[in-house]
Amino acid sequence: MTRTSKKLTAGLFIVTVLTLGGLSLRSLANYGGAEKLDPINGELARDLENHYDERFPVRDLGTNIWAAINYLVFDEGRPGVTIGRENWLFTDEELFPATDNPELIDTNLQRVVEVNRFLRARDIPLVVLVVPSKARIYTEKLGDTRPAPEMQALYPRFLERLESEGITGPNLLDELERAQVEGTQVFLRTDTHWSPAGADVFARHASGFIRHSLDEQPWGEQTFVTTLGEPIRHEGDLLNYLPLDPLFEHLAPRPDRFNKRETVKAKSDESATDLLFSERQTDLVLVGTSYSANPLWDFPGALRRYLGKDLINLAEEGQGPFEPMTEYLQSEEFRTNRPSLVLWEFPERYLAQPITSEQALAWFGNTSHQLAAATNPNPSNPEEH
Repeated sequence: MTRTSKKLTAGLFIVTVLTLGGLSLRSLANYGGAEKLDPINGELARDLENHYDERFPVRDLGTNIWAAINYLVFDEGRPGVTIGRENWLFTDEELFPATDNPELIDTNLQRVVEVNRFLRARDIPLVVLVVPSKARIYTEKLGDTRPAPEMQALYPRFLERLESEGITGPNLLDELERAQVEGTQVFLRTDTHWSPAGADVFARHASGFIRHSLDEQPWGEQTFVTTLGEPIRHEGDLLNYLPLDPLFEHLAPRPDRFNKRETVKAKSDESATDLLFSERQTDLVLVGTSYSANPLWDFPGALRRYLGKDLINLAEEGQGPFEPMTEYLQSEEFRTNRPSLVLWEFPERYLAQPITSEQALAWFGNTSHQLAAATNPNPSNPEEH
């Protein structure tokens, strides 16, 4: 290295340090501080440090650059996402089991059977609506990545177990695949979930199956109407695994776009009071995950429209299928308002996920409810557990 180049390198280093130092001081300029923080015991220092870390410019720069290199060069994001072809993203939960426990899937299948036995002992029918994974429907978008063998076998294994236990559950894989081949995008490109159109396809065929299988129930008594709103821009949950924003946002897959749907009861001669309490008057209950809980997909609305009957939606986001179900079975709602039918929306991938809820584990670990299910002489008066 010549003397000139050494001076140039040293100069660039000094300029870089001074530039970054100057930029980092900007984060201190907008620190408001908290008047009640005590500078003696360190509260003020910790708050100032957190503020500085959150706004340190190199922090975002490094994160964005590393994410861009991983995404563009290695086709990778943060752990949890698989980069597919043509900007399609997939959750790893659909491709790989969450643990090495070979008994986990069988354990979860047995838990589904236990829920059905509990309800059956009270003469309450259960329909399990198994949602095929996005990776199963859009295999051609996966690229070179392939699901683990146990994940490939998950959906047929689930349906076979339901059939062997006499549990009602439709196989709607063909209907979703047919809709996809005919041009309907049934799952979102940047999101784990189905599209509103895919939810509608699933609800239509599920409702046909339910009405045919449980023809003793009253169907078609109410009319619901679905309206399409303006197209919206939706940044899917899987984009969170590509921290390219703000510097390289343009490199990320473009957000999905779809028309938001809303389903409401058709206007009739019902009074305002009837409409206000209409949901509480129904005895049809839907339990499930974010596929049902997120209003963007309008899955409960599509079910209401195709079934011709209102329902109570007790689905929850971020809890998986087991926790909302066990919460419901122990709830005052279940004890005081006996359902005529329970629909359980259940994405197939959760069979390969462990239960983390202590409440749900306790319910399945408590065999007293199973004994009560077998001995309860009055199905209309479920015992508390």
